[in-house]
Amino acid sequence: MLGANLLVQSGVGLRQSKRPSEAYRTWEQVGGYFDGDGNVGVEVVRYILRFRIRFSDTWEPQIQSIRTFMVGNGIASTEVGREKARKGQLDAFRIDIGAVSSVLKAGELMLPHCVKKAEDLRIVIDYIEGRLTGNEAIERFNEEVRIGRRSGLIRELTLPFTRPQGLRVKELENARKAREAYHVNVSKEVQEEIRRTHEGFGLSFVKLSKKYGYSVSVIRRVLGAP
Repeated sequence: MLGANLLVQSGVGLRQSKRPSEAYRTWEQVGGYFDGDGNVGVEVVRYILRFRIRFSDTWEPQIQSIRTFMVGNGIASTEVGREKARKGQLDAFRIDIGAVSSVLKAGELMLPHCVKKAEDLRIVIDYIEGRLTGNEAIERFNEEVRIGRRSGLIRELTLPFTRPQGLRVKELENARKAREAYHVNVSKEVQEEIRRTHEGFGLSFVKLSKKYGYSVSVIRRVLGAP
């Protein structure tokens, strides 16, 4: 009888542990999971680095539980996505955190509970808060790859700016392009054709730029886009 009771209690405990709503309650738990199966993605864009924090697993309720925890703690997250696996393997489910403020907050709260991924999070935090140039951040990621603590490619050093500096350079470049676009003469007939094409076929600014031979800034001006 005692054995039966223990078996029932054990079974109940096992079922409860699989309930997504009860799976993750603390940053210690989430940070520990991230340290094993999460990752920091890095994208080199014009003048700045862009990051995303990803959680993935083959069991959807687990990823949904992490998303519920994140959203409940003010972290912006994508919906749960699904990646089709190759034949004989299970599909993977994932969420991504990409908004800068959410990446920073999640990184700071998980950092004390990570070991393997701790340096990745430190780099992200230091760069977002302006303590590293893009090149310094890239080189630290490269070193993580070299020693085997991180998988990925060795990237070239092409960003000498800190994040605030890079954003400022981008802002100044956009302003310059807007001034140049203002002085480009586009005939009324071509302007009307660009508008009709945009409205009728829904072509993007980039595709319209290629089609008509004007810069994206000029296309935006013609269409009255901000």
